[in-house]
Amino acid sequence: MIRALGRAGAAGTLSALLAAAWLAVWYAWHAALTIDLNTDPPSLVSGIYPAEHNDEARLTFAWTKQDVMIHLPGVDRRVEWTLSLRVRGARAVAAENPRLDVFADGAPVGGRQLRAEFDDIAIAIPARPERRRGLVIALHSSRTFVPGPSDPRPLGVMLDRITLAPSGAVLAPRGAIAGAAISAGAMAAAIALLGVTAGSAVIAAVLVSAGDAAVIARGFGPFTDFPRLAIILGCAIGFALVLIAWATERLHGQPLRNTARFAAGFSACALFLKLLVLLHPDMPVGDTLFQAHRFQAVLRGNLFFTSIAPGGYSFPYSPGLYIFAAPFARFVHWGSAHLTLLRVIVCSADAVAAVLLYRAVIHAWGDRLTAAIAVALYQLLPIGFAVIATGNLTNAFAQSLAVAAFVVMSSAALRVERPLALVLLVVLLAAAYLSHTSTLAILFVATICIAAFFRLRGGPALRSPSAAVLAATAIASVLAIVLYYGHFMATYRSEFNRLSGEAASAAVDAGGRTIGDRLRIVPFYVKNYFGVSAILLSALGCSWMRTLRDRLALTIWGWGLSCAVFMAIGILTPMDVRYYLAVVPAIALTAAYGASHAWQLSAAWRGAAVLLLAGAIAAGINRWWSALG
Repeated sequence: MIRALGRAGAAGTLSALLAAAWLAVWYAWHAALTIDLNTDPPSLVSGIYPAEHNDEARLTFAWTKQDVMIHLPGVDRRVEWTLSLRVRGARAVAAENPRLDVFADGAPVGGRQLRAEFDDIAIAIPARPERRRGLVIALHSSRTFVPGPSDPRPLGVMLDRITLAPSGAVLAPRGAIAGAAISAGAMAAAIALLGVTAGSAVIAAVLVSAGDAAVIARGFGPFTDFPRLAIILGCAIGFALVLIAWATERLHGQPLRNTARFAAGFSACALFLKLLVLLHPDMPVGDTLFQAHRFQAVLRGNLFFTSIAPGGYSFPYSPGLYIFAAPFARFVHWGSAHLTLLRVIVCSADAVAAVLLYRAVIHAWGDRLTAAIAVALYQLLPIGFAVIATGNLTNAFAQSLAVAAFVVMSSAALRVERPLALVLLVVLLAAAYLSHTSTLAILFVATICIAAFFRLRGGPALRSPSAAVLAATAIASVLAIVLYYGHFMATYRSEFNRLSGEAASAAVDAGGRTIGDRLRIVPFYVKNYFGVSAILLSALGCSWMRTLRDRLALTIWGWGLSCAVFMAIGILTPMDVRYYLAVVPAIALTAAYGASHAWQLSAAWRGAAVLLLAGAIAAGINRWWSALG
C-alpha cells in the first residue's frame, strides 16, 4: 500500500510539474486572443449583441452597444499589447458613421473615425510594469442608431474580428498554472493508483499534463474560473476512477489485469479531456442551449413535446436524458448550470459505454488486446464527440444506453431461462427507446436482426438467446409506446404520409440534395465521421471475422445490418436518422479486431497496425481540439 501511494505521489508530482511547464509553453507560444464572432463572445466580453451571419458575403459579425468592455484579469502587462479590430460604422450616410475610441484601464489609447466599409485598425496598449497583471479594454462608439420598429436595439459599430496580441514573450496567469498542475496531478496520481507499471504511469503523466495544459491555455481559458473547474474535474474523475477500480477488485476478489487498467484509465482521461473542451469558455453553446431549455421544461412537469427535424419534419422529442438528469438538478443552480450538468452526464455515460465494450470482448473472445483497443477507438472515433459537441445530447445519451444493450445481447448470461438478464435488457432497451427517436428506430431493427442472426447462424445453442432478445424487444417496445410514443399518433400519420409522398417523388432533402447527391456524399461523411485509418482497420477486421459464429460476432453483424438498412433509407428518402453514430460500436470492435489480429501476424502487419492506430488517434484528438474553433 505504501509503495502504491509513493508511486501515485511521484506520478502526480511529475504530472503537476509537467502541466505547469506545458501551460507556460503553450501560452507563450500562442498568447494572442482572437474573437472571430463565429459564435457569441465569452462572458468576459460585454456590450456585444449575439453573432449574426451573412451567408451571401460569407461573413460572421456582431453589432455592439455604445460601449464594449473586455476584462482580462491576470494578463501580463510587462509588455506592450496590440489590439486589432476589423470594424465598420455601416451607416449609409458617411457623416453619420461614429468615431470609435479605445481605452485601456480607463486611459485613452487611440481611436478612429469609422467608414461604412470595414477597416482594419491596430492600436497599441502600452506596457505597465508597475501593474504587472490585469487589463480592462473599453470600446466607445460616439453615436448609436436604432434600425427600426422591428429591431429596437441601439447599435454602435459592426465588428468582424477582435485580436489582442503581445509584442513579446508573456507569462501565463498564476491561476491557470495552478489549475493545470493540480488537475493533471490528480489524474496522474489516480492512474498510478490503479497499479499500472512505472513506465505506464510516466507516459500517462506526460500525455495527461500536455492535453490538460493545452486546453486550459487556449483562448479565454486562463482568464476565467475555468482552471478552478479543471481542478474539480480532475479530482472528481480521479477519485471516481480509483473508487470504481477498488470496488471492482473487491467484487471479483482479484487485481485488475493490465489491459483492464488501461481501459479504465484511458476512459477516465478521455472523459476528463472531453469535459475540459466542452466546458471551456470558448466552447460554442450550439444546440446544448436547446437541450437545457427542454430539460427545464421537463423539470416544470412537461414531458410530452415535439421538435422539428431538418426538412421540417415533426417528431416526438423523447425525454429519457432529462428524466435521468432530473434528480441531479437540485445540486446546481437554475440556468446555465443545466448545460454543464447535461454535458457531464452524457460524457460520463459515454465513458461507461466504452468500458462495457471491454467486458463484452473479454467474455466473448478472451482477447484482452482487442478489448483494450476497442475501448480506445470507441472514445476516439470523431463522430462520437462531434455529436456531443454540437449539442445533440439526447442522441448521445441514447447511444450509450444502446451500447449497454448491445453488450447484454452479446453476453452469455442472456437466455430466456435467466429472468434477471432479460429484465436488464428490457430496461436498457426501453430507456434507449425513450431517449431518442433515431435510436428507437435503429435499435429496434438491430434487435430483430441480431435475434435472426442468433437463430439462423448460431445453431441450437443460441435459440434461447434469440428468443430472449425478441421477448425483450417486444416488452420494451410496448413500454415505450404506452409510456410515451402512443401520445403522438396524429404526428406519425401526418409525417408518414408526407414522407411517403416525398420518397415516391424522389424529393430533395433539407439540404437540397437528390438521391444521387446523397449517395455521392457518403464517402465524405465516412471519412470525416470515422477517419480513414479506422475504416481500413474495420475492413480488415470484418474480413477476418467473417467465419466467427459466437454471440459477439453475430451481435456485431446484426447491428451493422441495421445501420446499413437505415443508410439505404437515408439515401433513397429525405429521412435521415443518425446511423453514422449508431454504427460506432461495430466500427470500434471490428477495427480493434483488425488491429489485434494484424499485430499477431507478422512484423509488416504489426507496423501497418501501428500506423493505422496512430492515424485513428490523430483523427480523434484533432476532433476534440477543433471543437473549440
